[in-house]
Amino acid sequence: PPPPEFQVFRTPSVILDTDKLPPEPSRTQCPQCQQFVVTETSTSISSVTWLVCVMTALLGCVAGCCLIPFCSNKFKSITHRCPKCRTSITTLKKL
Repeated sequence: PPPPEFQVFRTPSVILDTDKLPPEPSRTQCPQCQQFVVTETSTSISSVTWLVCVMTALLGCVAGCCLIPFCSNKFKSITHRCPKCRTSITTLKKL
C-alpha cells in the first residue's frame, strides 16, 4: 500500500510592535497570555500635563483655565492593558 498522506501546517508567527499602538483601544496580541484582544486603555497625568498647566498659569490665564490640561486626555499618558490577564502591554508617554 502507498504511504499515508499527511499535511504539515505551520502557524504563522505574529510579530507586533506594541510601542506603536495608537491612543485608542486596539487589536493586538498580549505578550503575556498570547491571546488576541482589543486592549483596554486608561489615562494618567504626565509631565506634559503639569508643563501645560504651568505654562498656562504663567501666561496669565485666570479663573482656573490652567486646570484644563487635567481634563483633557490629550496631555496625559495612555496605558494599554489586556482585558483577559490584566497585564500592562504598553504605556504611551507624553514626554
